[in-house]
Amino acid sequence: MKNIFLRKLAIGLAASGAIHTADAVEFNLLSAFTSGSGNRAGSSEILSYTTDDNFTILSTVGDSAAGSFGVQILSLNGTGVLAEKGFADFSSVFGATANWTGVSSVAADPLGRGFGAVALIPGANTTTLGKVAFFDYRGSTANNARSLIVLDVGFHPDSVKFSADGTKLFVANEGEWKNEGVSTVNAPGSLSVIDLSSVTGLGNVSGLSNGNVADFDFQAVNLGAGVSLAGIRNHSVAALGTSGTFNSTVPDFNVLGGTGPGSDPNFYKGIEPEFIAQSGGKLYVTLQENNAVGVFDIATNKWEKIHKLGTIEQLIDASDQDGPGGIPEAKIDDVVKGLPMPDAIVTYTVGGTTYFVTANEGDARTDDRDSSRFGDVGGNDSMNNVLDASLPTTQTGDRASGALGRLNVSRIDGDTDGDGKIEEPVMFGSRSFSIWNADTGALVWDSGDSLLTNFETILLALDPLIFNSEQFNTGEIDRRSDNKGPEPEGLAIGEIDGRIYAFIGMERQNGLLAFDITDPTAPTFVDYINNGASGLVSPESMTFVSAADSPTGQALLLTGYELNNGGIGVYSVPEPGSAALLLGGVALLGLRRRRA
Repeated sequence: MKNIFLRKLAIGLAASGAIHTADAVEFNLLSAFTSGSGNRAGSSEILSYTTDDNFTILSTVGDSAAGSFGVQILSLNGTGVLAEKGFADFSSVFGATANWTGVSSVAADPLGRGFGAVALIPGANTTTLGKVAFFDYRGSTANNARSLIVLDVGFHPDSVKFSADGTKLFVANEGEWKNEGVSTVNAPGSLSVIDLSSVTGLGNVSGLSNGNVADFDFQAVNLGAGVSLAGIRNHSVAALGTSGTFNSTVPDFNVLGGTGPGSDPNFYKGIEPEFIAQSGGKLYVTLQENNAVGVFDIATNKWEKIHKLGTIEQLIDASDQDGPGGIPEAKIDDVVKGLPMPDAIVTYTVGGTTYFVTANEGDARTDDRDSSRFGDVGGNDSMNNVLDASLPTTQTGDRASGALGRLNVSRIDGDTDGDGKIEEPVMFGSRSFSIWNADTGALVWDSGDSLLTNFETILLALDPLIFNSEQFNTGEIDRRSDNKGPEPEGLAIGEIDGRIYAFIGMERQNGLLAFDITDPTAPTFVDYINNGASGLVSPESMTFVSAADSPTGQALLLTGYELNNGGIGVYSVPEPGSAALLLGGVALLGLRRRRA
């Protein structure tokens, strides 16, 4: 809700010119690999890197117009410049171009055996199993014959990751909500585990078969002792009704996800794995739409925990029409609770304690029937029938367009007293990144904890002309304020000169942020860069390369971009010097704003 004190404090900080110095890393763009410099059309969203074969980068490509469906194989030279050296083509895997949807993720074997793995999504993603293809990235075979073997996995594979020891490949299968008008089936999300223990080199990858694949969804047989789906957010429950109809009562997930009277036997089908991180014998898997992180025990092949992430209160700009007369204007003056609903996840360990770090993007159902503007009072998507009587039924007060009325909020969250009505609005995503205790799931720190680390406060001061814009569009300031703001999505961490840094990509505003997270309880903001003018728009994934593994001799951040037919940014992240950490007025902060 509105908090005038916090608004004044935010404005004061943004105008104060407060400045201090610290040892800090700094982004520098070495090269932008776009369609004009050799990047294949069809996006380069997900990247993987290996030092093998003279520093190789693997990049996903899916362009139905060009019929390209596979992996672009690139070399990275000593000046940070990329060039194609091959293409692994899988355009015929599902029979025809019309039968496939996308190439979702790629990974390079960590042992340097010469092969990679890529996840392939069919068009009928809820009725046809997804596939993972293994391919030769060294070019030992002819360019269009790089495929080694293609295996079935779960429905809608979203990310792939090799185990640290190379003996397994893990696949997060999203089982994404059924596509209205295309499929009436709701497929279950799952984790596929592919046994690679028999693979000693490139020559015997082709000996793998579907018998090497085991799939673990969220049915009771795959849950560890004491693990339950009760209370987990589920946007695909039958309580949301049929297409075009919105729910009039907030579902009780404790009942629906349980095993007693009123439970939903298909509840498990609405759990959607998104992204995987490994620490020791555990996998930490974001269940984005469920606002949770699942913990999978590799030894027992069981989901041993499901951490419910709850809500995080944030100071944000909640309206795209909060200026005089309803015009766009940046006003960071609303305090709202958000569902983290993370996309990317990484892990690290400090002082014997393991943490997972999340980029809290947020995600509503594909048909948006779990989402409405808080101020909607008429029509099929009116919020009035799900709001508690304590909230106004008209577009006044907090429901006015200049307050929270324009904000997209959940229709199935925010019932604080269990009466089936919403007492407090809850937005999708928390416009932040968070650090959590991996064992307990407790929130340790969130970037919204301080105005000095709050994303929107930083971005308004550093890049006011594109604040909460739609993918680097300078004519659309404030456009995304009503819907997930800058939208953090990509995430990577890396160690430089003994310190741990987190790098976060803003899918909408388009910039990259760096934070020092060496102390997980007190991270600090370090740097920001935005290279939209170089054709690098909408960062999707990030890969950190240590100086020891880099052909340039400096640590690198490789970033895959989604729009403008895709692109790859190669950034150097040199060892810290005495760099200015700025958080202040536009004039001073402009010194640290660097856009190529």
